[in-house]
Amino acid sequence: MPPRSLLAALTAPNGSELLREQAASQQLFDWLPELAEGEGFEQPALHAYTVLEHCLAAVEAFDELMSLEDRGIAFAERTAWFGREGGLAGELDGVPIEALTRLSCLVHDIAKPATATFVADRLRFPRHGPRGAEILGDRLPSLGFGPAATDFVQANVRYHLRPRELVKPWPPSDKAVGRFLRDLGGRMFPLLMVNICDGIATQGPRYTDIHFDRHCNFLTYVMTRVAMLEEEPGALPLIDGNDLMTELNMESGRLVGAVLTSVLAAQGAGRVTDRHEALAYARTVLQTLDASGS
Repeated sequence: MPPRSLLAALTAPNGSELLREQAASQQLFDWLPELAEGEGFEQPALHAYTVLEHCLAAVEAFDELMSLEDRGIAFAERTAWFGREGGLAGELDGVPIEALTRLSCLVHDIAKPATATFVADRLRFPRHGPRGAEILGDRLPSLGFGPAATDFVQANVRYHLRPRELVKPWPPSDKAVGRFLRDLGGRMFPLLMVNICDGIATQGPRYTDIHFDRHCNFLTYVMTRVAMLEEEPGALPLIDGNDLMTELNMESGRLVGAVLTSVLAAQGAGRVTDRHEALAYARTVLQTLDASGS
């Protein structure tokens, strides 16, 4: 299991305060040294804070939205129809999903310092989401997080900017929403929480009720589309051919089709129920086919 004091901060309603204390004592950086690189790292004018302060502010925003005070009350009312608690309920590898979402807020920009570059004299952070997911693929297991918990946080970090793609073009197609949902292992709400908290932390004291209203409207729209898709059994394959080529280093061809057919059959039979299981099953099928010379 992860360090007890880290879990205590991630599960506390005032987690942001505890994480700030751990950052001040350097303990947080012992666990996640890449976060230390964001200390004092200035960002473009759009951002109110340095990289590290922005990450901590995102956790603070999460705490606020989960509280029953101030803006948290309004957020609870706006999300009550689809069961906000349900979207963050349960555990992965013994760690509450709510805590893993708080962790996702903390580390969503962990790779910004490593990816910082100037493009046309403007500071940019290309592919900091995917790079952050790669970093966490090593860091989180070393801290004691299990594979499902690690996958969850990695997905939230990798795709934390992806909601922007859903508005280009508008409205998003069922295919776009469905693929996004599948890439997140069916857990859309936690990612949208990370996205909103990122937005709040970006604006900092400039964040207004108008921004909040827009964020809530967008979240409600996407969750409505998700609910419509989930009413159609089998509408969302857990993986596709692109995933096999990316995750299993397969080349496009008949073998991809054979493995994917087996995985989809297993999904239909209920033998695999999430992306992690589907990829593990695909690896087993591929090994079997390789051994048989197919």
